[in-house]
Amino acid sequence: MRQSRRSTFLGWVVATCLLTLHAVAAPAADQIKVERRNEVLALSWQDAEDTLQGVITPAEPHPGEPLRLTLSVGNIQGPPFEGGVTVAFSQDGVPGQVTRALKRDAAGWSTEFVPPEPGAWDLDVRFLTSRPKAVHAKFTVSEPGVPLIVWRTLLGLVGMLVLVGVLRALTQREVPVKSPVEAPDAAPGEPPARAPEVEPSPTPPVDPRADR
Repeated sequence: MRQSRRSTFLGWVVATCLLTLHAVAAPAADQIKVERRNEVLALSWQDAEDTLQGVITPAEPHPGEPLRLTLSVGNIQGPPFEGGVTVAFSQDGVPGQVTRALKRDAAGWSTEFVPPEPGAWDLDVRFLTSRPKAVHAKFTVSEPGVPLIVWRTLLGLVGMLVLVGVLRALTQREVPVKSPVEAPDAAPGEPPARAPEVEPSPTPPVDPRADR
């Protein structure tokens, strides 16, 4: 009897853990799937009645820069959806900061939005088909990094400095260093040159009559 109770308890614990893991792994029924595809964020959602597809451009939104949202809503069965779509952009935990009612155009239902601050943002999409639908997506607005052109410029400058250093080293190696020319030594046994002798000037003769 005790063994049976223990087996029942263990089975209940295992079943509870499996249900919890499934609930955590499976996305909510109203959650839009967000995937990065090249330079866009692809949005997709579907239930038994309707489908929603869309993109957010660019894939890495930055504060102060416009992003573009384009949506496509369709019915799995029945006529094409032609109604209005309402979207709301809000920071995580601050609902309904910016709400817009969209009408269909050539591209679908589209709008532009400029996020004022970085961080986690929520996108709420509402539309009416056979019944009201409200689905949600999350995306991140990040601070802009160093532009690629800056990195390329820095790499170009470093490459030029390295090239100049190599050319300077090669030039210094090719030019020979001239040694100073020394004066030739005097031949051994040769007497040193004498200075020319200066002869004294002759004394003029004295006239004896001048003493008288």
